[in-house]
Amino acid sequence: MSHRIIEVLVPIPINKTFFYKLPNDIKQIPKAGTRVIVDFNNRNLVGVVWGSRLNENKERDIKNIKEILDDEPVILDEQLELADWASRYYHYPLGEVISHFLTPSLRKGKKASFQEQAFWKLSNKGEFIDIKALRRAPKQEEALMFFRGRSKELPQRIILASGISGQTLKSLENKEILVKTIKTLDPKVDPLNLQKERKHKLTKEQEKAVNKICTKKEGVVLLNGITGSGKTEVYLEVIKKIIAEKKQALILIPEIGLAPQAEGRFKKRFGQRVASFHSAKNEKERLDIWLSMKKGLVDVVIGTRSSIFLPMSNLGIIVVDEEHDQSFKQMDRFRYSARELALYRAKINKIPIVLASATPSLESLKNALENKYTHLRLTKRPGVAKLPQYLPVDLRGKELKDGLSNELIKGIDVELKNNNQVLIFLNRRGYASSLVCRFCGWVSSCQRCDAHMTVHRNPSKLHCHHCEASQSMPTNCPSCLGKKFESIGLGTERIESFLKKEFVSYPVIRIDSDSTRGKDSFIGYLETIKKGESAILLGTQMIAKGHHFPEVTLVGIVDADSGIFSADFRGSEKVAQIITQVAGRAGRGKKTGRVIIQTYCPEHPHIERLIDGNYETFAKDLLEERKAANSPPYSYQARIQTESIKSSISRDFLDEIWKLVESSSFPTAKIKKIGPLPSFMEKKQGVFRWEINLFSDTRKNLHKILDAINFYLRESPRRNKVRWTIDVDPYSTL
Repeated sequence: MSHRIIEVLVPIPINKTFFYKLPNDIKQIPKAGTRVIVDFNNRNLVGVVWGSRLNENKERDIKNIKEILDDEPVILDEQLELADWASRYYHYPLGEVISHFLTPSLRKGKKASFQEQAFWKLSNKGEFIDIKALRRAPKQEEALMFFRGRSKELPQRIILASGISGQTLKSLENKEILVKTIKTLDPKVDPLNLQKERKHKLTKEQEKAVNKICTKKEGVVLLNGITGSGKTEVYLEVIKKIIAEKKQALILIPEIGLAPQAEGRFKKRFGQRVASFHSAKNEKERLDIWLSMKKGLVDVVIGTRSSIFLPMSNLGIIVVDEEHDQSFKQMDRFRYSARELALYRAKINKIPIVLASATPSLESLKNALENKYTHLRLTKRPGVAKLPQYLPVDLRGKELKDGLSNELIKGIDVELKNNNQVLIFLNRRGYASSLVCRFCGWVSSCQRCDAHMTVHRNPSKLHCHHCEASQSMPTNCPSCLGKKFESIGLGTERIESFLKKEFVSYPVIRIDSDSTRGKDSFIGYLETIKKGESAILLGTQMIAKGHHFPEVTLVGIVDADSGIFSADFRGSEKVAQIITQVAGRAGRGKKTGRVIIQTYCPEHPHIERLIDGNYETFAKDLLEERKAANSPPYSYQARIQTESIKSSISRDFLDEIWKLVESSSFPTAKIKKIGPLPSFMEKKQGVFRWEINLFSDTRKNLHKILDAINFYLRESPRRNKVRWTIDVDPYSTL
């Protein structure tokens, strides 16, 4: 007798599929992309069907599938193709890759259906029962009075919000006074009426860009527009045409903080068939959006990097906004780039993809300059808005007040008195970089990382931003028992404290990951800023991109030198992008803008280029430097990193793996190897890290050697003593 064999992927770190039998009582063979429950090492796991076949081998001992969870596949064919490519490209187990295409609740085996909600109403008995019969149960009596006179059934969330407990409802149900019904809440989506939408006048550059994108049936467009040039308006017009063709649009954004603003703008244009998807939403909300996309109930979804895994029933275009941003790169476990996955997904679907940025990545710019991408430029701001004026401040020999020069302080004062807003940028949170003993020189260092602990004042503590360890501020030096300490370095808290004392009549709004931990706190700050009242905005890169602050007339960059001399070869590129982006927040309205850049190196070529305000020229110079050094994007890079409780174990494991590769038939001469070396921060989160960086002139050769390395990593008898990762196209070398 032949068996129906199902090939299943399970979320474990083993790069293979597993085989299970379909029980005889199940007639319908589940299709690829369907979820099943399987027994794996005496654990019930949610797996995904990868394929099926008949097997004539009667002797083969194969377990039965325990349960089929879905009537139809939850993962589409094009998603399966994307998962297969991503697994091979990033050398990561396919079973774990495929789990990213499911929401958290689907990974747990929950039903793939919209939210269910309880509704309550009075029963026939409840309509006529004497309220006095509940006199001994005052809470039940109060609840009965609440329902009297209400003919319609009420959702439980409304009832609970009124102060009636779930226990009270249950008690009244047991007495047959209340009746409960469970309903599935399909999202109510209003159909788009594009004819009623108001007309938006485009500039000639915008109109040209829209027409160019709309004529492309597939391929990559780099929409390279200066800050404030209206890139969003371009792809809004393009998406309008996509929706008119009954297709969907996926908009990838780098930060959760950009989602409310973007969602509001899209809904204003297109109505309610717009949704956002990100980790700030709860499991039920994410599942509802996931189902809405799959069923075609939503036309536009705006989301962070994980949105690239959403099922889209009729995808028509992908937009990667701020495509250069490092947030599109997942930095641990499955180290994918959402931008690269978006490029491949667009290729699978044969649809256009728009990469939008005022400061494009060197990889994208190189492809555009070589005509591999269609390069569209927006060189002007719409209307009367003009690019801001750059004013460098040479800090050499100057006394600073908590990091601020007199020029910047005077500039802030002038703008505030003119009823404008000011933005101060420093990409370091906390109060100070470290705490130092004034007697012996002891420095507050993290016990789990090769890093100093950052000083925080609100609340008062020492905090490691790498492993999140924290401790109370010491009263005595741990080394010499001295009681005098010095806070060294600058953070946003410190500058906030100074600004509040210096400009007591004006609000100081600090926006960083510490101040925005509360739910909807970031949205609240944005609403305050939108009022347009005089204020000082202070923050990290959270406010450096994507936001429209029309009342900001002055941007102050406290530390322009940070990153220019970084050991990371991408350091200059990252700093230039951040500075250009944050400078672009100035002068976006009718008022002119200024940018004050504080630097100790005003003659540095990179600083001079940035002051000139021409990012593309700056980027072209960097490309020439990269080409001369044969570094990415003129070569292809991967990093193999090991972690262990002992430094020697991490080092020796990498040595062993590389010797095995060298002893194989692979021509290692085609690969440039750096390492094994300790990582830039060797000790992090209590483990020691070593790495090998590989560079190749061809992507093909790089992946060939990674296949060999991956094999030896997984087969090594020492593999259980270390944790290891393969990072293809690492964003940072640090």
